[in-house]
Amino acid sequence: MSPLLTSSSMNKLANYRLVNGKRHVSGRRGTHASKRYGSSLDFSDFRVYEAGDDVRQIDWNVYARTDKLFIKRFLDEEEMRVHIVLDTTPSMGEEDKWLHARQVAALFGYLVLSHDDALSFSAKQDERLQSFRKKGSMYRHLFQQKVEELTPVTRNEPFLEDLVQQLPKDAGSVFIITDGLEPIEQFEKTCQQLTRRPKDIRFVVVSSQEEQDPEYYGDYLLVDKESTSSLNVTVTPDMIKRYETKRKSHFEQMEQLANRYGHHILFLPSQPDFLTAALQQFVRFQWIR
Repeated sequence: MSPLLTSSSMNKLANYRLVNGKRHVSGRRGTHASKRYGSSLDFSDFRVYEAGDDVRQIDWNVYARTDKLFIKRFLDEEEMRVHIVLDTTPSMGEEDKWLHARQVAALFGYLVLSHDDALSFSAKQDERLQSFRKKGSMYRHLFQQKVEELTPVTRNEPFLEDLVQQLPKDAGSVFIITDGLEPIEQFEKTCQQLTRRPKDIRFVVVSSQEEQDPEYYGDYLLVDKESTSSLNVTVTPDMIKRYETKRKSHFEQMEQLANRYGHHILFLPSQPDFLTAALQQFVRFQWIR
């Protein structure tokens, strides 16, 4: 199995970092400058060392006196706390869509961990919720490995219905990776629920090549991957046009609702060299810089 992020991809990412849409001060040190204080690195106080912290920030003089490890904390530095949620419902199972969704998760996770920020992650695996919570560049490979091992669930479980309950209270930015195929009414309800938390919410909507450009004509039995309901249809050029119109309308409604409730949303179609195209979109819309 090839890695989600190649060495070439990781070399590109070394030049970028996430842009924090809404400031959330965690009181822990990261590499993102805070706008709350001056531009100098003014010392504030100490905090206890935690696994994953930059060992260069340990105060060895304090250690010599107390036999305990402490990290210096600065007034004008803050840590981003980012949570990534990955949709693993059956409709995500198309090969190119599933690959691209996990690549997006791996990309954001790599950026977070590379800058000493805190990353948490959740994804359903049938009846279990897979989670990850680490800080520091030493965990980049571990996170990529965890995402690589995930598979779409086989049972019909709605993604958005209990999404808000998965989010840690201390997360400042939340990235939600999905195909956006749940009812628009549920999407609006979720957008409303997310406004109750002072977070930077970003939806990433991925699609498969088959969804973008269906090439079916003739008689077919269509089976919904999530509800398992089926329908006999005769696919004609006119039906394809109606499908494309309805699909476009659905995504336009998603964009309007996200904007209405103060959230961000990007649509990433399947295409050759997907990661490069996705990176360009994230830079263009100032999600990263």
